[in-house]
Amino acid sequence: MSPILTGVNYFAGWWKPLPNKWHRHADSFAADQGSDWRPEFPARVPLLGEYNCQETMDREIEAASAYGVDFFPILWYYNEPDQEREPNSRFLNRALGEFIASPFAESMSFFIEFCNHPPFEVTADQQWQECLETWRKCISHPSYLKVGGRAVFKVHGAHFFIEQNGRDIVRCNRQLDSIRELFAEEGMDVIIGSGVMAGGGVDADNPIADVFDFTCTYMDVPNLPRTEEDYPYEILAELCRKARRVHSDDAIPYMPYMPAGWNPRPWPDTRACFALPDRDEWRHELALMKQDLLALPNLGLPLPDGTVQPAFNCYAWNEFGEGGFVAPTEGDQYMKLEELQRVLKSGQ
Repeated sequence: MSPILTGVNYFAGWWKPLPNKWHRHADSFAADQGSDWRPEFPARVPLLGEYNCQETMDREIEAASAYGVDFFPILWYYNEPDQEREPNSRFLNRALGEFIASPFAESMSFFIEFCNHPPFEVTADQQWQECLETWRKCISHPSYLKVGGRAVFKVHGAHFFIEQNGRDIVRCNRQLDSIRELFAEEGMDVIIGSGVMAGGGVDADNPIADVFDFTCTYMDVPNLPRTEEDYPYEILAELCRKARRVHSDDAIPYMPYMPAGWNPRPWPDTRACFALPDRDEWRHELALMKQDLLALPNLGLPLPDGTVQPAFNCYAWNEFGEGGFVAPTEGDQYMKLEELQRVLKSGQ
């Protein structure tokens, strides 16, 4: 296993049927669509495929693995069998099947990230059972990520999970134990993590430490007002650096995040926007990430012997609307992958 494991979150949000996320929309529930925003933001158009399909996934696995990406945490969203939580949200989960079906799947690993934020919360036992049966079909694949011999699973939001279970820690543990039993039935132990915000540590008295084996952050953004001009990328990057320092003292391991950008101007998100990183900025932040992973305690994924496997996760492979993307695009070309390989994988 690599001295430092590199992951990049995968979001299968790009389908052809309308409504879709390449068109302007008032919110994620809107059936009415505005104009296609790609002509206004041509630098964000992906080179390996603009829509999630098997051919796109095949090209993406080839590219990611060739440049040293070790795993995709693949976002998965619950929908009732006969009902969509958002228009066309049935398409959100196609990535798991496409990864497993790819002839290049053995080139890298993946794991399931269960997205439990609204409107995809799971609160009923029957819904939870449906989740388990769906996940069962994926976890026995040879490319499912294992660290120290144990599989990895992530709940997207720790606070959402605890609230959705009525702040009942016994019920929370029962839900997670059902995941452990699921993996055990397939012959595996599993470590279960969950998402937390960049600031605010997790001490031994925090219920998150009682429930999960590790934490991580999908993405976090400084609380600044929206302005016409983009804030510098440096401000966005400083927050993730602070998160590493804060969470290195946590009661359980923390897998840090690396923002590949945050600029959701094509979408209805009203939060602050930041300039996307250029090559020098991206390289610099990757070098600082590497330095901290090797120097600070508690950063990465827990190993059976009580130590930690250095690991981090990039936001994101393909959040083109929000502006976080490592995937090759018309603007960046392969820049982010090139620097990731140069900084993290040279000499390994």
